[in-house]
Amino acid sequence: MASELHDRLELALLASNEGVWDWYVGEREIYYSERVLDFLGYPADKAPNIILQARKYFHDNDLPELRAAFRKIVIKDGDDTLANDCRYLHPNGSWRWLRIRGVVVRDDEGMAHRIVGSIIDISQRKNAEVALQEERHRLRELIENIPINVYYKDKESRFVLANSSTAEKLGAGREKDILGKTDRDFFDKRHADMGRKDELEIMETRVPMLKALQKETYDKGKTTWAETSKLPWLDRKGELCGTFGITTDITALFTAQQELGALAKELQKRNVAIEEELQLAREIQQALLPQELDGLVLQDNQLEVTVGCRYCPASEMAGDFFEVIPISQHSMGILICDVMGHGVRASLVVSMLRGLMEKERESATSPEWFLYGVNEGLVSIFERAGVTLFATAIYCVIDLQERTLTYSCAGHPAPIIVRLGQGKLLKANDGKASPALGLIPQAVYSSHTVSLDEIDRLLMYTDGLHEVEDASGQELGIEHVIASMEQCSEKGLEECLDTLLDESRRHSVEGEFADDVCLFGLEVGSGL
Repeated sequence: MASELHDRLELALLASNEGVWDWYVGEREIYYSERVLDFLGYPADKAPNIILQARKYFHDNDLPELRAAFRKIVIKDGDDTLANDCRYLHPNGSWRWLRIRGVVVRDDEGMAHRIVGSIIDISQRKNAEVALQEERHRLRELIENIPINVYYKDKESRFVLANSSTAEKLGAGREKDILGKTDRDFFDKRHADMGRKDELEIMETRVPMLKALQKETYDKGKTTWAETSKLPWLDRKGELCGTFGITTDITALFTAQQELGALAKELQKRNVAIEEELQLAREIQQALLPQELDGLVLQDNQLEVTVGCRYCPASEMAGDFFEVIPISQHSMGILICDVMGHGVRASLVVSMLRGLMEKERESATSPEWFLYGVNEGLVSIFERAGVTLFATAIYCVIDLQERTLTYSCAGHPAPIIVRLGQGKLLKANDGKASPALGLIPQAVYSSHTVSLDEIDRLLMYTDGLHEVEDASGQELGIEHVIASMEQCSEKGLEECLDTLLDESRRHSVEGEFADDVCLFGLEVGSGL
């Protein structure tokens, strides 16, 4: 009968994954069932007494609690039961969690005589518990250290969990100071009632409210702005527990946006005023250009020179300009100038150049001395202003009596001429390089003279015409301009100038000029 009961006990313990141990207190040997031996990793003949040799087999962190539990049951009239979870060192070197249970049998004097109990390996459960505790710890660390407010509320909108950021925002020192309280304890009635209404709707519909911009008014009158998301709080079975939310204080951002909005309006007003002033300046600049030059004829009884021009500024205030200077009944001077850059600064330099040109009227018959005088004045101005700017220029004088065109270049492309359908680029000055205006004091400029009998058509231009680029970054180039002038040599001067502009625009990526463009054409024919 006893054997049958023992077998039934073993079967029940096997079904529960537990094993039995039996120890007569103080004896060296201890009985382990097969299941316990499997947990311990030893055969029956080599199994140690883990109670007497606890230091060798149990983790140092668990040993004090295990020893204390055994002391409580082995003392006279001590505890009747033992319950302890501890880590056991398996022979394979791994640590196993064992749950040790025991019941004490005492003698007539109350001393522990025998302890019978069970052992079960709970490693999987313990590891899962540790992992869960670590996960909860990491989650709590995250919630506590992110600079946003995280909180949970029950169905009555009372705080049941909140991070430190939330407590600080609500003026409480610690989380526990806000638990059990509602928004009415911190905000004014209007804002608190609005929050309660939102939470009731979320709990009823289970539809979250995401990234809502809210103005928060506290009971002490303080106002902040926040971006709030509130969601229904459901347990793992899907049952409603309340709501939870995430709130980010955006008061600084909102205030900055308001200030930027006001600043943008003020800047818009100023931009309108500046645009109006620029438009006025452009109109004045355009008005200063020689008017009605297209078709202008300089002639005597043997020769006539017809003039045509095109002016395409890239912005309101251009840096390219041209000027026609009457010298006598049979001669005139023509200046084309290209100031570095464009815009207001370039326009100011243009104004300076116009003033300097007026001072050099007496030398208008001599291109090299005319550019010398303009350069000296511009260098002086730039030195006093402490800036580095420059302008390229070409100035030529047409003299019908002498039947000549004399020109001088200041860092500017030389003119293009066409004779009998053949085009070519004239050499700059006498072949020597000359600096742009405004760079070098007392710069020396030279001139070159061409007979009008060698010219059917002449083009002076600024670099915005030929430096325009296509999608691959390839410039149009002067050679293309020369070829175009040859192709339209049979057309009229005005049509030829329009053709040059159209081809340059078509070559451009945007179909427009990135730089100012100024063209000045001359056509030489017979006189009366």
